[in-house]
Amino acid sequence: ALLGEVAAGRLDVAFVHEVEGCPLAVPDGLVQRVLLEREPQFISLSRDHPAAGRPVVDLDDLAGDRWMVDPSVDGEWDGVRRVLGAAGLDPPVLHGDYLTAASLVVLGEAVAPCQPTSVPRDDMAIRPLRGDPLAVRLLLVSRQGADTDAVYGELEAAYRDAARRAEDYHRWLLRHRSPLAQTS
Repeated sequence: ALLGEVAAGRLDVAFVHEVEGCPLAVPDGLVQRVLLEREPQFISLSRDHPAAGRPVVDLDDLAGDRWMVDPSVDGEWDGVRRVLGAAGLDPPVLHGDYLTAASLVVLGEAVAPCQPTSVPRDDMAIRPLRGDPLAVRLLLVSRQGADTDAVYGELEAAYRDAARRAEDYHRWLLRHRSPLAQTS
């Protein structure tokens, strides 16, 4: 939907993600600028979940859980289904928006993929998945000829700041020697 708005000239730019293995349908005439080639998706789970106390969660630790995905997010359902299938898992999957997902996660009724920049709450844990099986590519999309340098620079700075504030993601970045973990 956002890409169509940019193509139609109703938006100048859009910050979007492309789920690994599920290419976005980018309309002709749009330019993609990669902010991050591969951002791992973490898992949100209740603080009471047995895996919440671990620094890294195995997919097998979530085999008995219901998963929640937002079907309106391009590629999320397909990406999760691909990752779970590759791990030999077939848990029940609920479809709903992020607000509903957060409520069900807190209650211990579901787990849900989330951005690694998500900050944990008192009632919710955010953890990396072992091996980073689910990932997205972060893109700034604009019409051809649009000057996106300033927007891109601000987006990159904001992302770096968010990555540093999310403790588990910052540790992940350090382990993976990412330039995003550098302070200068």
